[in-house]
Formats: sequence, C-alpha cells, structure tokens
Amino acid sequence: MATPEFERNSLSPATLLALIDAQRDLARIGPDFAAVMDTASAEAARLTGAEGAVIELLEGEEIVYRAAYGLAEPQLGLRMAVKGSLSGLCLTSKSTAICLDSEEDPRVNVAACRRVGLRSMVIVPLLFGEQAAGVLKLLWSAPRPFDQNEAAIARTLADMIAALMHHAALQGEEQLRRQLTRDAASGAATRSFLYEQLRARLDEAEKKGGHVGVMLMRIDGLDRSTRDRLGNEFPQMLAEIVRRLSAECRPSDVIGRIGLNEFAVIFSVAGRRSVVQSQVTRIGQMIASRPLLLQQKLSFDLSLNFGHALYPEDGANLMEFMGSAQAALAACPEPERRDLSLRPDALRAQS
Repeated sequence: MATPEFERNSLSPATLLALIDAQRDLARIGPDFAAVMDTASAEAARLTGAEGAVIELLEGEEIVYRAAYGLAEPQLGLRMAVKGSLSGLCLTSKSTAICLDSEEDPRVNVAACRRVGLRSMVIVPLLFGEQAAGVLKLLWSAPRPFDQNEAAIARTLADMIAALMHHAALQGEEQLRRQLTRDAASGAATRSFLYEQLRARLDEAEKKGGHVGVMLMRIDGLDRSTRDRLGNEFPQMLAEIVRRLSAECRPSDVIGRIGLNEFAVIFSVAGRRSVVQSQVTRIGQMIASRPLLLQQKLSFDLSLNFGHALYPEDGANLMEFMGSAQAALAACPEPERRDLSLRPDALRAQS
C-alpha cells in the first residue's frame, strides 16, 4: 500500500532526503535480507524518534519478531498468535493501526504492553500488492499524539521493506525463509532465528526442570575497517569460523552470528556449568589452532574473547540470561582469551 499523496506531501524536504538516504542504504546491503531488516528497524526508530522498532513477519497462524531495535529488543525471536493482537488487526485489515495510549485502547493487551514498558505505537502493514506479509511497528514508552508525521514516515519505510522482501520472495518461499533465518555472510543462524531457538529451549527447560547453556564469542580487532579492507574475503573468513565452530559442536547445537564480530552457540548438552565450560575451552582452542588464510597481502592480529551462561542459574528469563552471558564476555579473563591471526603466508605454507 503506497503512502497517500497528501501524507507524502506533508513530509519536510529534510525528511524526504533522509528517507531517500535510508532507501539507498537498504539497497546497498544486497541479498542479506536479515541485515536489511535490522537496518530498516534502526532507521525507522531514528527517523521517527521512536524508542523501539520491530519487524514482525507472518508465518502460518503466527507473527514472528524477525528484527528488533531499542525498546523492542527483548522481544526478538518471539512468536505470537495473529488473532487477538493489534499487529494481527493491522495484518487482516491491511491498514495502519495507531495506539495513542495502551492503557485506554481496548484493542491491545494491556498486561502485555505493561510487561515490555510500552504505551503508544504505530503499526503499518508490509504489503505485496494485496497480500500482507508482516508489519513494521514503532514503539514509545509514553502516550503521544503522533503529530510529527510518524505514520507517514513509517508507511514509506514499510513500502521500501515490502519491495525488497517481494524481490526476495520471487526466488521462492524456501529461499526467502533461508534469507530470513541464515546469515548471508557466514551461513550461521541469524540473530532473530537464534533468539527464537533460544526461547524454545528456555521454555522447554522451564517445563522439564532442565538446563540451557550458551556461549558468546567476540572477535576483537575485527571491526568495520577490517571488513572493508578484506572485501570479498570477509564472508569467506566468517564462513571458515563457522566451519570450525561446527566441527566442535553437536548437530543439535545452534550456531548464530549476532553482530559484526560476535557469534553465539546454544549448547544442546548443558547439565552443569563444568560441561559448558569444557565446551567453551575446546571450541576456543580449535578455532585458534591455526591461522585463517588470506589471498591478499594483509595480516591482522585478532583475539577471541568468550563468555557463557547456564540457565536457570544465570537468569530467570531470556534477557537476564543473555545479559549474564554478555557480562561474562565483557569480563573475559586473560587466560581464556585466544589469539587468532589472518596471514597470507599461511596459505602458501599449507597449499
């Protein structure tokens, strides 16, 4: 659904230029649709002043939070029924839904809004012609009148996202799902899919009184400048890291890329902390056991930092649990760090 012309005309020249820049940035990302959604949710929040933004996609009778930013971050990977939600109403009516105050709006689940700390929202559908494939939702923690063209900006961004999504869908539903759940550069699970799987594991552990272990790995020295210098070898390097991770993980473990230089592993066997710690140690030793190979005449010294957490000891819910793992990653002691180098000479030595 295109943004009505009068709404487009109400946008200031500066806002229109910002939207054009956002469209250009999204197009530059290319076929990595998970990255497109992450960028789009961040841009939506920035351009509207929203405290959070989420892209929810329709999968069967459920809506899945496939990208989240700011206030919406704790909901990443969440699945919820279409029926009975304001997002579901937006999907079925194929029209914008605006909530000025969740405490006074009969269409929303007040208790759910209170749990995540939101009071107002704008929800616009992602439309392929007449088909609604999902929604873009903007969130605020306080009631507001929405008098700064928030809905018009959101609709314009939703049109961009829907167009890119439609292009991906032309390759087939299976290919689209892969783009939504698999990181294009590394082949690992996307951040949203990893969180979706983690939610399912935590729910099962809560019901059965079991445990869940997670490992975080950050590659220090691997920043955007390094990525740009590596060029086409950057995804090859990430894919090699995932291959090394896979070699030390069980088939039922879940490996995900959750940031530019961060990976996560959900362990399928985590009965006690010592089991998780031993897996982390083994993985670190294996990944750093030999240099990563480059064809370019470039050399980089990187370091691997690790953190882990065990449920339920380290958190009663997903955000507390992941917060504990992040804290452990930030405090990674020197003995647990591993040096990893990128060397062009290693290629000749092993060829």
